[in-house]
Amino acid sequence: NLAIKLEESKKFYIERINFFGNYITEENVIRNSLLVDEGDAYNEILINKSVNEIKSRRLFKKVEKSVDNGSSSEFKIINITVEEQPTGEIFAGAGTGTSGATITAGIQEKNYLGKGIKLTTNLMISEDEIKGKFSVINPNFRGSDNGLSTNIQSLTNDRMTDYGYKTTKTGVSLGTRFEYYDDFYVGPSFTA
Repeated sequence: NLAIKLEESKKFYIERINFFGNYITEENVIRNSLLVDEGDAYNEILINKSVNEIKSRRLFKKVEKSVDNGSSSEFKIINITVEEQPTGEIFAGAGTGTSGATITAGIQEKNYLGKGIKLTTNLMISEDEIKGKFSVINPNFRGSDNGLSTNIQSLTNDRMTDYGYKTTKTGVSLGTRFEYYDDFYVGPSFTA
């Protein structure tokens, strides 16, 4: 004789989510990676996925979570501790070859002003060519969970002394990125 007894387990709810160690990065940048929020039912799987989402942003060296009891027995407090890491780089280079000497320099930042904005700029100068690019990607434009990208670039070829012509090409690109279905993103852009 087999008897199956089903009982509803006690439900817990998230009372508060605390963040520690984010001295540069704004709290809303971390909070936007969470799959749970205060007042939601406590779900260990979604909390672990949230921690993995924060790690995948690559803004922090270390991300750890701990869970404490809340103000009553049915509430839990989630503490997420992060350790900031450098998110920017500056590069410069120089070289020479069959087409002449070249100098390159640029800056790249993945967490501009602590807002999770990606900023890239670079400049390349050679004997006949000047090429520059400035790009900004905001993955959460005005708190909408939609990304906005802007890209400005310019290229000038000066071959006046050898071939008698000079060309200039300037371009601007504006795009967006949004979630069309669950985990399916669309990113249209306009380039001129």
